[in-house]
Amino acid sequence: MIISVGVLSAIDTIVKHVANEGMHPVQIVFFRNLFGLIVLFPIFLKSGFTQLRTRRYGFHLARGIVHSGSMISWFVALTLIPLAEATALSFIIPIYASVGAILFMGERSENKRWWAIALGFIGMLVILRPGFLDINFGSILVVGSALAVAASKLMVKSLARTDTPITIVFYLSLTLTIITFVPAIFFWSWPTVENWIWLFVLGTGGSLAHVLQAHAYKVGEVTAVEPVSYFRLLWAALFGFFLFNELPSTWTWIGTSIIVAGAILLTHSESAKINKTPASSSIDHL
Repeated sequence: MIISVGVLSAIDTIVKHVANEGMHPVQIVFFRNLFGLIVLFPIFLKSGFTQLRTRRYGFHLARGIVHSGSMISWFVALTLIPLAEATALSFIIPIYASVGAILFMGERSENKRWWAIALGFIGMLVILRPGFLDINFGSILVVGSALAVAASKLMVKSLARTDTPITIVFYLSLTLTIITFVPAIFFWSWPTVENWIWLFVLGTGGSLAHVLQAHAYKVGEVTAVEPVSYFRLLWAALFGFFLFNELPSTWTWIGTSIIVAGAILLTHSESAKINKTPASSSIDHL
C-alpha cells in the first residue's frame, strides 16, 4: 500500500510536470486512460470476451461519465494548487461515500458513521478555512472531484451485484478513454518525445498502482492496510517540496489529521460489518 500510494503521488507529479510543459490537463486525462487501457488489455483478453458481457451498458456508461468528470477536475486542480493540499482534500472521499450509502442505498446510519462524517467535514473546513481565506478554484475542483469519486464507488456497489470485477474494470477503462477523448480534441497538441514517455509512464503507473492496492487488500486486513494509504500525503508533500518548491501549511496538516481520524474510525466500523459477512467482496478497491 505504501508503494501504491507513492506511485499515485508520482503520477500526480507527472501530471503537474507535463501540464507545466504546455499540455492541457484535459488532454493528459485522455492519454492517461488510453495507455491505461492498453496496459490492461492483455488481462481483458486473457479473461475472454464472454466474461465481459453485461446487461447494464447504460449504467456502465453513466459511471464512466461521472468518473471522467472526476478525473478532469482532479487533473486540472493539480495545476492550480499544491500537491499536498489536493491530496489532503481528497481524503474526504470515504466520508462522502458513507453519506451517499446512507442517503441513497439504505445503509444503517450508525453513531460511529456520523462521528466519522462530522470529523471529515470539520477537517475539510480547517483546510479550506472559508471566511478566513478566499477559496481557490483548484480546491473547489478537488471537492467536486471527491464527490464524483464517491458517487462512482457507490455505483460500483450496485454493479457488483450483477457483474464480475473484471467486467466492471473493463467498461470503466473503455468508457473513460472514449469519453475523455471528446473534450481532449478541443485542447489538442501533439506531445513532444519526452512527454510521450511521461504519458506512457502515467498510464502504466496508474494501472500498476491499482493492482498493488488490490493485492494489498487481498493479503492484509482492511483495518491495517487502509490507514497506511494516508502515507500518500507524505509522498505528495515530498514530491511537491523537492520538485515544485511547495510547502504544505500547518492548517493543511491539522485538517488532514482530523479527516484521517474520521476515515480510520469509519474503516474500523465498516471492517466490523465485513467480518460478519462471509462472502464480502473487495470490489471497491479495484
